[in-house]
Amino acid sequence: MVLSKFKTTCLMAGALLAAVPGVANAETSEIEQMRAEMAQMRAEMAQLKADSQGDWLAGSRRAEIEGLIADVFADAENRATLLQEGALAGIDEKGKIFLQSADGGFSAQFSGQVQQRYIFNSLNTDGGRSDSLSGFQARRQKLGIKGKLADGWGYKVVFATNRDGGPGGGNTFTEDAYITKKINDNFSLLVGTNKLPFARQELISSSKSVAVDRSPVTEFFTLNRSDQVTLIYKTDNVIAHLALSDGGNRDFTDFNNDVSNDFAVTGRVEWMVFGDDLKEATTEFGGVDKDHLFLAGAFHYESAEGTADPESGLAWTAEALYKTGAWGLSTAVFGNHTNNRAAADTDQFGVYAQASYQLGEGWDVFGQWNYIDDDGVGAGDNDELQAVVFGFNKHFSSRVKLTTDVIWVYSGDDPSADGNFINGGELSDGIGLGSGGFTGNDDHGDQVAFRMQLQLLF
Repeated sequence: MVLSKFKTTCLMAGALLAAVPGVANAETSEIEQMRAEMAQMRAEMAQLKADSQGDWLAGSRRAEIEGLIADVFADAENRATLLQEGALAGIDEKGKIFLQSADGGFSAQFSGQVQQRYIFNSLNTDGGRSDSLSGFQARRQKLGIKGKLADGWGYKVVFATNRDGGPGGGNTFTEDAYITKKINDNFSLLVGTNKLPFARQELISSSKSVAVDRSPVTEFFTLNRSDQVTLIYKTDNVIAHLALSDGGNRDFTDFNNDVSNDFAVTGRVEWMVFGDDLKEATTEFGGVDKDHLFLAGAFHYESAEGTADPESGLAWTAEALYKTGAWGLSTAVFGNHTNNRAAADTDQFGVYAQASYQLGEGWDVFGQWNYIDDDGVGAGDNDELQAVVFGFNKHFSSRVKLTTDVIWVYSGDDPSADGNFINGGELSDGIGLGSGGFTGNDDHGDQVAFRMQLQLLF
C-alpha cells in the first residue's frame, strides 16, 4: 500500500515537471503556485519513504527483542538447574527473603531487626543530690531464620548481639533455637530454647512494642527464656500452652548447672472473646475495623531442691487487651510467691495499664502506668515502685519506626534481686532504668529517663 502511494506520487511529480516548459509564458503567480505544490509533494514523498523505513526497522527490532527474551529464559532455566530443579527464591508478600523447594517440603525465611537508641537518665538521691547519665545504646541487633520441612516439622534460630560494653560487648550469641512439630490441625509441639509462655508483653515481639521497650512491670515479672518442651493447642479463638522447662530466666542453662531447677511447669491460655483475627493479639496498637477483646491467664511453678535459696516459687498473671477503632487498651496483673530457705518468704505484686491512639499518617501516641510491690525484698527502701511512661511513634513504613518517650519513676526505688526468682528481680538497664552507673546511690528518689529509638526491620 505504501509503495503504491509512493509510485503514484512519483508519476504525478513527473507530469508536473513535463508541463513546466508549456507554461513558460504563464503569469508569475501561476508559476509560484506550481512550485509550492511541487514542494508539498516532495515533502509527502520524503514522509512516505521514512514511514516505509520505519516499518522495516520495527520488524527488525521486534526480532531482536524476541531473540533477547529467548536468551533470558534459556539462561534462567540453566541457572535454576544449577540450584535445584524447580527451586524458588525471592521475597514473599510480607517482604521476607525466602528459599523454598519445588514441592514445598523445605523452606527457609530470613528476617532481621536493628534497634539503635539514645538514653538520657536523671536521678535524684534521697539526700537531694542529682546525677545524670546519657549515651547511645545498640539495644537489639538480630538475624533470624525459620522454616519448615516435610511432614509437619519446623524450626527457628535467632542470633543476636550482646548490648553490654566491655569484654563480650557486641558479640553474637544464640537467642532462640527450637524445633516444632505439627501433630494435627489443633496440636503442635515445641522443643528447644524459647520464651516461656507467661507474660503477654514479653511474648509480643519487641519490634511491635508500643513504647520504646516493654513496661517496667513486665520487665520485672517476666520469665524470659528457658530450655523447654511445650505442647501447644490452637483453634480459631483459643491458644493454650503447657511447658516443662529448666525454670524462669534460664536461657541455655545445662542440666548439670546448680541453678537448674528440679521441676518447672508453665501454663498459659489466651482467648479471643470477640473479633475475628488472632493476629491482632500479637500487637497492642489500635487501628482495627471491628472491636477485638482478648483475655489471657498464665501460671508458673518451679522447685529448686538442689540450691540453697530460693526453694520454690509460684507466679501468675491475668491480662486483657481491647481494640476499638484507633484505640488499643491493655492491662495485666502479676503475682509472685517465693519460698526461701535462708530468708522470709515473699509475696510480690505488680500491675500496669496502657493506652495507645492512632493519629493518622503514621503517628500514634501512648501512655502507661506501672506499679510494683516488692514486699521489702533486699536492702534499702524497696517496698514499692510507681512509674509512668508517655510518648509517640512515627511509622515511616511497616519496616521503619521512630519511638520517643519518657519514663518517670516518681515513687519508690529499684527492686532488688535478693530472694526472688523472677527475672533476677531487677529492672533491666535495657529499658533505661537502674542504679548501675550512679556511684553511691543505693537509695534514691525520682528517676527520669528520656528514650529515643530508631528501629529497622528487614
